[in-house]
Amino acid sequence: MDVTNWPSFTAALQEPPDVMQIWQEVGASTVRVQRAVLQLLERLYTFRRRVEVLGFLEKYPFLAPLLLEAYDRIRIYFPDSPLFLEVVTEPEANDDYQLVVSVAIVLDPDEALESLEQFDEDWWLDALDRAQGMLCIDVEFQ
Repeated sequence: MDVTNWPSFTAALQEPPDVMQIWQEVGASTVRVQRAVLQLLERLYTFRRRVEVLGFLEKYPFLAPLLLEAYDRIRIYFPDSPLFLEVVTEPEANDDYQLVVSVAIVLDPDEALESLEQFDEDWWLDALDRAQGMLCIDVEFQ
């Protein structure tokens, strides 16, 4: 399922002209994640600590299209696994944080790790540069 081909998806992305005019008048950046994209991401992923995830996506808007693409790719290897988004901070460094996609696994651990390795080789390693070090995709055993 390619979520970006949904008819309602592309229609929802159209910002009303008056909204863009207001942004330009106040001198605000128009580089942001649109509400429709955030709503779609919340349908595809379960946000852990929602406010943190939304804040992170606002700070790093380039992650939103990558997360949409990742969803379709993850589903090839983990079709029924719940997907979670969470901002994770490194314990040793308070300013070192990233968004983590956790694929909740109920499969055999060896099978899950094989699928993750194949996912990495087939897509994630090529897409990694677009994440700019701000996104990690991993499995989480249930």
